[in-house]
Amino acid sequence: MYDTIVLKSPELDIETVQNVMNFCRISEGVDIFTGELLYHFTSGELEGSYDYRIRIKVDNTDWIKEDTLTPVRVESYWHIIVECSLHKLLMNHNVFGGPREIKPAVKYLVKFLEDLMFVKFPDYLSWEVIRIDVSKIYIFRNKNICKKIFNNLKNAYYTRRKPIIYDTSVQFSGSTTTVKLYWKGPEFEKHDYKRFMKYINREVDLNYNKKNSDLILHRLALLKMKFDRVLERAQRIVRYEREIKARKLKDIFGSEIVLVGNLDDDLLHEVSDNELFKLMKEEVDEMDIVRRSDLVLERLHAVYGYRQGNALYSTWARLVQFGENSVKDTMSKRTFYLHKKMLIESGVSWFCSTLKLQQFSIVPEDFSFTSDKYVNDEVDEQVLRALESVA
Repeated sequence: MYDTIVLKSPELDIETVQNVMNFCRISEGVDIFTGELLYHFTSGELEGSYDYRIRIKVDNTDWIKEDTLTPVRVESYWHIIVECSLHKLLMNHNVFGGPREIKPAVKYLVKFLEDLMFVKFPDYLSWEVIRIDVSKIYIFRNKNICKKIFNNLKNAYYTRRKPIIYDTSVQFSGSTTTVKLYWKGPEFEKHDYKRFMKYINREVDLNYNKKNSDLILHRLALLKMKFDRVLERAQRIVRYEREIKARKLKDIFGSEIVLVGNLDDDLLHEVSDNELFKLMKEEVDEMDIVRRSDLVLERLHAVYGYRQGNALYSTWARLVQFGENSVKDTMSKRTFYLHKKMLIESGVSWFCSTLKLQQFSIVPEDFSFTSDKYVNDEVDEQVLRALESVA
């Protein structure tokens, strides 16, 4: 699925620029009967994937590198920078059901802005892509599984990247990409659900004694039920998100300027999955993943024999107990990376694993971040209808 995207328009004429500037004085629009936030514009930076606003910056300058590595600002043509969550634009939340085809989603965004501002922008395929977030969601039967997964993710390790760890999320930032894994329920409840409830409570107060109040209050009650169901589902979701920045996009598509027309869905999802494998070190193509103590030892003996299998089992046990960072400091660099490689190639995982046979993990034994068994990538009917409207 696609979420946040940052786009730079081609050159705009002065009349279009002026119309955009005038329109952006409007802050937001809300449909009272559905609760749908139609738009909310800001000129500041968006705070994260939970930010529902659309950022628009009108500018006629650009940053370039000349003789030094330090970029300098120079005068350029008039353009706009647009940043928003495509998923939230289409559904008003980004819990599930988002778009999997990038070009129709961008076309919808550009048409949406044109209709609101009464302007005509250049063709959407000619817009420059500065950043794009590719994500996938894993759905489980109860929220305790998500909690267990994040207790284990606190030991996650990504070569040359220091993790930023919170109670329900872990993030690895880099100059070309940023990888995020988080439990969707707490994030949704803290931000979007809180925003929806604030809106609903405000509308209940405003319309309680008005004409047709029964109809309005009924619709608000249905709206609350809808988002209660979304929250319940979010509590059972773990989300993986890869933020692909301009430098990486240029590398992927072999171009100094990457346009919407250059984007390829299969390639973007493939690159995103490869990044996930680098983090999780689990390979599921050749054999099933094992993570239970007795099955791990049996697998290692079968693949490498008793002597080598026992040595690898010892490394695996320490990885389970102490995490990669700690184990890496207690072994030679060569042995550490060799053992990791051999464990991965034999289908052995130290993620969400357990040493004691009587302490079975609540995480399904067949779960792996690099397998799509628990992935839900269905596109919601609401999104399909919206994209069909601009086809």
